[in-house]
Amino acid sequence: MHITQENSFTQHDHQCMQQARALAQRSLRFEEVPVGALIVNEEGIILGRGYNKVEKRQSQLAHAEIQAIQPAVKNHKGWRLEKCTLYVTLEPCMMCLGAALLSRIGTIIYGAPSHLFGLQAITSTFPPVYQAHTIIRQGLQQDECSDMLKNFFYKIRSTQEVPRER
Repeated sequence: MHITQENSFTQHDHQCMQQARALAQRSLRFEEVPVGALIVNEEGIILGRGYNKVEKRQSQLAHAEIQAIQPAVKNHKGWRLEKCTLYVTLEPCMMCLGAALLSRIGTIIYGAPSHLFGLQAITSTFPPVYQAHTIIRQGLQQDECSDMLKNFFYKIRSTQEVPRER
């Protein structure tokens, strides 16, 4: 697994992240933490879309990445998504990273870092078989993705509700 922070994202990468951000906006309609995910194959065809539905479904399994992987596998007609890219607005948690790695997703590109639940702290402990096949790129549209999350949590805290974290 190779993790990089770089500014060499393509126009296609930016377009895909904008679509992931639009999916994250859908989460806000349901008062969910705004996270969106998109899975695209090597031809640029969208195989799966997802947004956070944890509160709606009352399940931690309803993270955006999992919501995107399920239709991607169906549309790809196989569980190995080796030449696909996962675009996600927030750094994946352990569960979502595990699902992406087990699905053999070739590249993960995320926007905002997650200092509490993100993958950075745990990836070095993964067995070499998991580290060999996935490239992780960070920081695409980071400010826009981070601002969406900050605004959500600010609103939650300002209304004295208990914040829901992913």
